[in-house]
Amino acid sequence: MSTKQLRLSDTEQIRKRITEFLGKKINIVLTDDTAMVGELAAANATEITLVNMRQKKMIYRLNTIAEVYVDTRA
Repeated sequence: MSTKQLRLSDTEQIRKRITEFLGKKINIVLTDDTAMVGELAAANATEITLVNMRQKKMIYRLNTIAEVYVDTRA
């Protein structure tokens, strides 16, 4: 079984599809080229909540996110 990577690279695209990935591990790249990994805990029209590997909740505004990567089963 292989994995396929889904890439959301537009703010509007992220806003429309981010709720599909609630409870899943995602990778985000911020506009300052910082990468974050964690589980998507919550999402709304303006921000997402990501739980990192240390179980700390981090809130990111959608306008600061450049890309979202999600690994899916192919």
